[in-house]
Amino acid sequence: MSEYQVITQSYVNLTTVSEGREFGVEKKYPKDIKIIDFKNKLEMMTGFVASGMSLRLLNKDKQFVCEMNEDDRMLGYYPCEDGYFVEVKGTTTVMGVPIGEIDPSVKKFELTDEEYAKKRGTVKEFKQKMKLGQYSDQYSEILAEKEKQAKEKLENEKKLMDALAVGSRCKVTVAGHPTRLGTVMYTGELSGKPGYFVGVKYDEPLGKNDGSVNGKKYFECAPNYGGFVKPENVEVGDFPEEDLDEL
Repeated sequence: MSEYQVITQSYVNLTTVSEGREFGVEKKYPKDIKIIDFKNKLEMMTGFVASGMSLRLLNKDKQFVCEMNEDDRMLGYYPCEDGYFVEVKGTTTVMGVPIGEIDPSVKKFELTDEEYAKKRGTVKEFKQKMKLGQYSDQYSEILAEKEKQAKEKLENEKKLMDALAVGSRCKVTVAGHPTRLGTVMYTGELSGKPGYFVGVKYDEPLGKNDGSVNGKKYFECAPNYGGFVKPENVEVGDFPEEDLDEL
């Protein structure tokens, strides 16, 4: 008997999404296909080399479900359903160029602003004619409203953060992750990151760092016990440490 057995429908409709592509591609895949073969199929669709590819399963609301990187597992081993998404990331393209680098053999085509303005039938000309985007009569009002919303969001973040005292016990709830208990160790801004954050030392190694971000130390804790989350994801209260030895 095979080690794995698909007991639900034998095919599933999944939409693959990847960096650099505005729209995803929906296709039907057999649940008994191995992940390594699934990655090979995605090579030509995404441009990433299968060996450097990582897959994340997202639900219909694009919320994280799980990683899908055990190459010998079948697709049906993972809890994928019709309408789910597979987020594809890679380190190298099929052309052999690392992600984020420019192929030196390809000459970049550029136009000056003056040359572009002389061309007809451009997106810019269409937007100007139809008064879309920044050429809209209401653009300044839309921009002002967006700035207002961003300011209100920042003020709300700060208000929530100010209510979280360093040293308080807390519960952290983030979509796609298990609920975690810990202690508030830091509140404030992070260098190079927008908004306000709460630094938490978790009771278990369920974090991503040791209290550092980009080489800057914000609080002390063991590796993988630290994390930084938005204030709205943190609730302080009477959350005693769980006795892991207790049956």
